[in-house]
Amino acid sequence: MALVTMKELLQDAKKRKYAVGGFNVFNFETLGAVIEVAEELKTPLVLGIPERLFKFVDVETLSAAMIRGAQKTTVPVALHLDHGYTYEGVMKAIRWGFTSVMFDGSALSFEDNLKRTKEITRIAHSLGVSVEGELGYISYYDQIKDINEENMVKPDVAHRFVEKTRVDALAVAVGTNHGVYRGGPKLNFSRLSELNNTVNVPLVMHGGSKLSKEDYQSSIQSGITKINIATDMSMAAGETIRAELAKNQSANYIHLMSMVKKGVKDSVRKYMLSFDCISKAI
Repeated sequence: MALVTMKELLQDAKKRKYAVGGFNVFNFETLGAVIEVAEELKTPLVLGIPERLFKFVDVETLSAAMIRGAQKTTVPVALHLDHGYTYEGVMKAIRWGFTSVMFDGSALSFEDNLKRTKEITRIAHSLGVSVEGELGYISYYDQIKDINEENMVKPDVAHRFVEKTRVDALAVAVGTNHGVYRGGPKLNFSRLSELNNTVNVPLVMHGGSKLSKEDYQSSIQSGITKINIATDMSMAAGETIRAELAKNQSANYIHLMSMVKKGVKDSVRKYMLSFDCISKAI
């Protein structure tokens, strides 16, 4: 199936009350793992890679493989730049064939975030590429108690941002956190519902790793249409390598990578089964 825009995927998710998994990949093994599970479970898919990995990964080559992989699948796939911070990074992704880009200006002032997101949206839309913006600061906290009300986006602010920028999706801070943190989640479902009733675009959850199935279900019912998973895939890969080397220190690279792929597939499958997206690609 040909690549689609993320706008197409999320509009359907919003209509049919499920969440598309936004899985960040970083090599051929993780790419293959995510696509194979999406095929197995017949789920729509957002394949992502964040701009911060540009310095570590040959993204131009990897994105070509992502496009080829998506074209060979029987499920709809959007190729997405996750957390683009610079104009140059966003433009590279568009040139490489991404069908969706995110501009993350959440650490900027509201006015600067609005201005830069609006300009990127204008350019991307002229090229048929969808855009995700972000409001509220979804940072990296060591302790869940550090996430407070001031970090969460307010409905009137979100309405103005969406209206002015014309983004296709909005990542909102409602109590999740990027990376690994100690303590349970602190999701504000009432705020999420308010946002869903205030803005007319699909809402996105970042920092979606390690929540409970009940949290995912409640988030979807409250308006979330895409849930980003990155940290847990990386952790699963690392844990798999450590476990294999503990059993056999002379294990070669080919064996380790085949086991990494299996470990990541197990992780991805677990999340997809919690997102109500199974068989939605049929």
